[in-house]
Amino acid sequence: MSTASSFFPLLVIGTLLSIAHAAEEAPLPAEADLRPRLTEAGLAPRAQGKRPTCSVFTFTGGLEFALAQARKDAGHLSVDFVNWAANQERQPPRDGGFFSDMWRGYARHGVCAEDEMPYRATFDADRRPDEKAAASAARNLSLGLTRHWLKKWDPRTGLSGDEFRSIKRTLAAGWPVCGGFRWPKHAKWELGILRMCGPDEVFDGHSVLLTGFRDDPSQAGGGVFLIRDSASGVDRAMPYAFAKAFMNDALWIGWQP
Repeated sequence: MSTASSFFPLLVIGTLLSIAHAAEEAPLPAEADLRPRLTEAGLAPRAQGKRPTCSVFTFTGGLEFALAQARKDAGHLSVDFVNWAANQERQPPRDGGFFSDMWRGYARHGVCAEDEMPYRATFDADRRPDEKAAASAARNLSLGLTRHWLKKWDPRTGLSGDEFRSIKRTLAAGWPVCGGFRWPKHAKWELGILRMCGPDEVFDGHSVLLTGFRDDPSQAGGGVFLIRDSASGVDRAMPYAFAKAFMNDALWIGWQP
């Protein structure tokens, strides 16, 4: 059980499990789109610039969506605070990294608003949050967010059928999914949709936030996932077949009153 899970009484956890079990048996809709809810929460796409922080932007995107539901207010969270907090849980410090490091950092230190520790164009391993940012970040821990793995990190495999369906069910239930991928060395897009490529054409890798899906038999694998891509700073899409072949890990962050 995660550290944040201790905020939930056992009865609530049992209720969540019952809801999840019922959802597994319900038919999936043909599409789901969380972008209007992101816009309503003041969460526009952001660009990472030249730093290798795609995973931090992706994780922060899932975190800020969950916090927006819990606090009922809007606004971006600090990517650089999330990166700093992750670096308190690993050595040596680095720019970017794994979702697991970022969750451990959040579970210990919380997270502050973007304007309390703004994102910088270059990484500074010695930068720390000031007292105001640290105090603000700690207050967010009391909201009791939980993290849920849909696929633990494994760059040797893509998605199983069950993992693929779990991702779609999570999106249909209203939660974005943080995803890490083996990514094309030379990504090509057609009408905003990532083109398929072979296993010899990818590297490990790149992270994006899944914000919905749309079944479409004309697309490879029968549809597309909607994605928020910090490399470009815009919303795009990827075929189901790409995710099934190249998705390394999948995580969502939730909140329950």
